[in-house]
Amino acid sequence: MKRILGITIGTLCLFCLLFVGVTPQDSLAALTKSTAWDTIDAWQPLAVATMAVGNSEDISGSYDTIVYIEMAYTGAAAQAGVDIIVEISSGTADDWTQLTTFKSPGGVTPNLDDLDEGSNTLEGDTTIDLTSETGYTTVGQLWFIVDTTVAESEILRVKSISGQTITLAQDAKYAHSDAEVTTNSAYQWAVHIPFAAAYVRTLINNTDADATLHWRSHCSKVTSIQ
Repeated sequence: MKRILGITIGTLCLFCLLFVGVTPQDSLAALTKSTAWDTIDAWQPLAVATMAVGNSEDISGSYDTIVYIEMAYTGAAAQAGVDIIVEISSGTADDWTQLTTFKSPGGVTPNLDDLDEGSNTLEGDTTIDLTSETGYTTVGQLWFIVDTTVAESEILRVKSISGQTITLAQDAKYAHSDAEVTTNSAYQWAVHIPFAAAYVRTLINNTDADATLHWRSHCSKVTSIQ
């Protein structure tokens, strides 16, 4: 009886595979995925005592979505901490529900310094020179370049330090002019979005009375599975 039942189930499974056009060999093959990357909110400054409402991102065609949020404290005053809110919608870009909220580090006074690169443009380089070494003494630390073209600002990670020369864990993506400002207070978060969500957006609430910042958000999507 068990043998007959086993044959029946096996035959049924084979029939189902053939019915949907998949051979047994195909069913054992490794799946591949296609991904896409989108900027949701480009780098932008956020004033004191201000909340930014980010753009809504349509993720209805995504099988899996991660939203990446990046922030840097770019004012001279101590930052008390910023409220970061991620909202999702099940069907339209008007019906929002909070998915998660968290706070950035508080009680942080950023160290601001200028690039000292002379004629070097930095793009593609893995070393950067600063006007001083104060505040840039921690290997593994994230820091931020505020580019005069704000959208081309970027967060970089320190690999090693030798005086005023910083070696990076990755090359700089953009060209940066000499004397552009850097800060050693930069942060990154990745938030996984539930499969059923159709839209997502990020809100940044800077409740501090005298500390400014820069922020951006972007996402990766799984657009197909084969």
